[in-house]
Amino acid sequence: MASDVTWWAGLAVALAVVLGLQVTRVFVSDLVFVVDQSRRLVLLGLIAIVFASPVLAPLVGRLSGGRLLPVATVLLVATRAGLQFVDWPLARLILAAVGFAAVNWMLIPLLRWRARAGLGILAGAGLDLALRTARTTIDLPWNPGLGSHLATAGLLVLLLVAVVLVVADRGPVEPRGALGFFAFGPALGLFHLLTGNIGFAIVHTGWPLAAASALLGFALLVGLASFPLAGRHWLGWVLTALLGAGGCWLAWDDGWRAAIGIAAAALAWTVLTGVVALGGRPLRVPASVLRIASALALGNLLQVALLFRYYTATGDHSIVLALFGLVALFAALEWPRAWPAGTVALLPHITLLVVGPLAGALVWQLLTTRVQEPVPRAGGNDLLVVTYNIQSGYDRQHRWDLEATAQAIERLQPDIVLLQEVSRGWLVTSSADQLTWLSRRLGMQAAWGPASDDGLWGNAVLSHGQPLEIRTTRFRVTENLQRGAVAVRLAPHTGSLWVASTHLDDPRQAVTVRLAQIEELLVFLQPLRPLVLGGDFNAEPGSPELIRLSESGLIDAAAAVGATDPTSADDRRIDYLFITDELRPLAGSVPPISASDHRPVVVRLALP
Repeated sequence: MASDVTWWAGLAVALAVVLGLQVTRVFVSDLVFVVDQSRRLVLLGLIAIVFASPVLAPLVGRLSGGRLLPVATVLLVATRAGLQFVDWPLARLILAAVGFAAVNWMLIPLLRWRARAGLGILAGAGLDLALRTARTTIDLPWNPGLGSHLATAGLLVLLLVAVVLVVADRGPVEPRGALGFFAFGPALGLFHLLTGNIGFAIVHTGWPLAAASALLGFALLVGLASFPLAGRHWLGWVLTALLGAGGCWLAWDDGWRAAIGIAAAALAWTVLTGVVALGGRPLRVPASVLRIASALALGNLLQVALLFRYYTATGDHSIVLALFGLVALFAALEWPRAWPAGTVALLPHITLLVVGPLAGALVWQLLTTRVQEPVPRAGGNDLLVVTYNIQSGYDRQHRWDLEATAQAIERLQPDIVLLQEVSRGWLVTSSADQLTWLSRRLGMQAAWGPASDDGLWGNAVLSHGQPLEIRTTRFRVTENLQRGAVAVRLAPHTGSLWVASTHLDDPRQAVTVRLAQIEELLVFLQPLRPLVLGGDFNAEPGSPELIRLSESGLIDAAAAVGATDPTSADDRRIDYLFITDELRPLAGSVPPISASDHRPVVVRLALP
């Protein structure tokens, strides 16, 4: 195996894909917060420029004297190593952008002459899944610490070794065409949204992390095993395309139906992506670097356009189907009459690259997962409640640091935490399942209130007691992103208490929209008593929104105890804790914490 340069080329492709997925997550997420999500056209333009960078491959190859692969590899290693240690947002953006370009430049010479090495894309997807499973869905560039640094160093050293062996080889080659490169962008976009999205699998199946990751990994392995059979006839494409389309549709359900859909989509993605990665039948003369670079860039731009629509629409289901349709279309155009010689023999080695790391990650998760037990409280008839907009883990300096978020909450020692702007797998907010991670890190029970259409962005409640009942709602009226609320019934002592978390629309001029959302919220909360309502209301004291909440009988608990400091980065008071009259505020504060662009609001309440 080691003497076959195709194996080493496949390994180089796999590692390049892993590192490419990492730099993509950093670049897209950090850009959204450094530039500001409200400047959408600017964001779209900057992302499009970086994702079109493959077109520079011919120029880089010419300037380097035909050494495109070594130059791109050195650039990727340097930029990815920098991301592991640099925390200045602008520097990280530049490093990630250069790293993204380098990954694409690497893939061109690797796959242009080594058709079978394209299967490394599937191995890279499996390795990426394993790494994020082991780290509770958080990717290595956001994981400071010795373990993450060693894992990153191992990936980079192995990549250098594989590329050196590929460059030194003078054996037979497998030239390929450019058409399949169009599909790489849509295929990786679909991986970010669904087929490699651990948070999506957790939310929609309701399964724990290890089971959700095992579902995605199992589907990928079944897809690899299906390769020899699926590629024998056009009927294989038809069945695979139908399976994947049905899976993409069913995945948005819940429970076992969602599990079946996610598995079907991931299996079909594996087969179809493998087909376009192989590039159909090998040719006598490969496509030119310019043609391949142009195809790769256009595929990336397709991905950008569709993902932009997906997130501005707060999780548009049709975009997932469109991405899958593009992958299936290009797979149909590349569907081979016969696999390139040696493809079937290479499949077991590619499979081993997935099985070993993923099995290890799942075992690690099972060994390190602790059962959450309710925390015994001292005597007394009061609760410490916190409401906190965590801005998806980004602090006031635009650095993503979920550990800082956890430490900020931990220092307050709350009984109940009402969270807003929680992400559970969005590419634009790190791709991590932040609620699963926070729940484990803080040892608290989690209740989820999805606001987005895909269920991966919204509000949450953390508590030391097991939720007795959970209710959720999505507001029908919105101007920016989709909004909603989650209400949870708890039994902190001998009685019963409802707590609710919400987030109203943010444009300052959207008063009418917020008033409509408040009316929906009051109808949703009307039968729930006694009640604590917290959240980011994007409205200041004395505004029509606050007047309406006061008229409904809700009491501003923080104001009642003098905790009226500004809560937002622009020095406005827009985060509140409201209570019904069965409860009594004892004390409160707005701690000067900078782990988000909002400060938490803390109130100690006397229970009835």
